[in-house]
Amino acid sequence: MQQRMMSRTYTTLILIALILGSTLGCARISELVKKGRGEDPPVPPPTRDYPGSTPVGDTSDDDNNIVKKTNYYITDCYNRYSNRIVDSHNRYLSWVKSAEQGPTGKESIVYGLYDVNGDGSDCEKAVASAKGIEPMMPELDEAADNYVVALKEVITAIRGIYQYYEQDDYKDDNFAKGKAAHAGLMDAFKKFKDVNTVFAAQVDKLEDDVAEKELARLSDDGKTYEAVVVETGIKAKKIKNLLQAKEFDQITVDDLSPLIDDFSTTVDKMKASNAKPMTSMYTNSCDSFLKASKEMMRRIRDKKPFTDFEKRQIAMGFEETIEGSPGKVIGAYNDMIRDRHFTRF
Repeated sequence: MQQRMMSRTYTTLILIALILGSTLGCARISELVKKGRGEDPPVPPPTRDYPGSTPVGDTSDDDNNIVKKTNYYITDCYNRYSNRIVDSHNRYLSWVKSAEQGPTGKESIVYGLYDVNGDGSDCEKAVASAKGIEPMMPELDEAADNYVVALKEVITAIRGIYQYYEQDDYKDDNFAKGKAAHAGLMDAFKKFKDVNTVFAAQVDKLEDDVAEKELARLSDDGKTYEAVVVETGIKAKKIKNLLQAKEFDQITVDDLSPLIDDFSTTVDKMKASNAKPMTSMYTNSCDSFLKASKEMMRRIRDKKPFTDFEKRQIAMGFEETIEGSPGKVIGAYNDMIRDRHFTRF
């Protein structure tokens, strides 16, 4: 993601918080349709690319450095590569019916997989830069190093087979190369998923600390509206975290409803504390996120299963179009990030 200069410190910090929250975890969205194939998603499902930010204002050097550090990790690694790798993985398994067995040569449709822009060297440089910024965070920095290694490996695996399918070469060798490459490709996806999970946990913890500190600072400064905007991000993330922590079919109405009510109350506070026209876009996106969350709660409450068509859509990466799905909730969450970026005070 390209970096953008934000006009206020609280804007910088909550944007970072929202960006991190949207890209971490949430690996449950497509599992409903993938369990039967014997595989797990390699990384969180797709989130959109949104601009990062650069630290400005009068926060402490440590706060500014944390923003710089996380920007390197998120802008040049997570958001640049993870989404595309998810897309490539999902594309591949949209036609390969068994993740364990791989292509059989009897498939009626062969989509191949998506290529990845870049070879990971830019992420590697970003990680080196981030590790040189105080404060030192050994566990996070180690997780970032592991991410780079797994990233390069999975890109190599994708590149090794991409042209084979793109040029329909499987028609010339009866899928021999595709069959031979399958195990290594899936192993690379799995390794990437594992290191991504660890990296996610480290950055997620940092994100929570930054958001809570910023909320306290704004509240102490009497900046009511700015504080409640930060609070909407914190409350929205609690819903996201529930999707990350539990399988979809294990989430209950009792789990979800209090979080939805809490977020709804915070949105109402935000509306009551400010009426500036330039903030209406973000308010509307909060309403959309609230609606998507309620749709998911109703699907759970009414025990409404996903249809076969909906499962296929989810498997192919179109979960944002399915009412009541976790993917639609995450899509609305992404829209909050985008619209929050364009909010001015």
